[in-house]
Amino acid sequence: MAAPPAVAVAGLTLTSAPPDGGRVLLRNAAMTAAAGESVAVTGPSGSGKSTLLACLAGLHRPTAGTVLVYGTEPAGLRPARAAAWRLGTVGLVHQSGELLPELSALENAALPLLIAGRGRREAYGTARRLLRELGAEAVADSPADALSGGERQRVALARALSTRPPLLLADEPTGALDERATDEVCALLFGLPAQYGCALVVVTHDPAVAHRAHRRLALRDGGLHETPGRP
Repeated sequence: MAAPPAVAVAGLTLTSAPPDGGRVLLRNAAMTAAAGESVAVTGPSGSGKSTLLACLAGLHRPTAGTVLVYGTEPAGLRPARAAAWRLGTVGLVHQSGELLPELSALENAALPLLIAGRGRREAYGTARRLLRELGAEAVADSPADALSGGERQRVALARALSTRPPLLLADEPTGALDERATDEVCALLFGLPAQYGCALVVVTHDPAVAHRAHRRLALRDGGLHETPGRP
């Protein structure tokens, strides 16, 4: 019997709140993602890609439809429970890394574990190991605001992976990178599902990035449509 999908979205509809109330951001959207699989969602700016990720992370409550992540409906959780669920289940990678500039690379990578109540030795040991695996150990003690774009994204990946979340969400993770850094970060990012057994959902406007995923979906008029992916 096949395992249920890591992510299962059905009939997802979201309309905007006041003062833009009534504008449809997502309309009857549906998608799945399996553990160990990468899915890329493409679409122009403003099409709702980031909104979709926010729904997967339980940050938006759908107007209609369901979002299940490993059998849990995040929109149905109380705020404190949702925050704890998100910390252990979802790893987020943003376009510019969203690192805290006053902290070092190592401190940024260890932060989710410290918030989760892990001891400093465990948190920093795990963070340093991840930075080493992602090729960023050399900048572990550097302040975040001194890092290059590629280095920032490697640290952001380490931070996202620190709690071993079963779902990774990446929002335009190469949007601020040059071509070389994009290739390096994509090689790391799309290798993570096989390495860690997690599901990966990436939203991007870059077709070259999307083609690295196992499957591709196009977001048009609020709905998701399967498009040809890599062999």
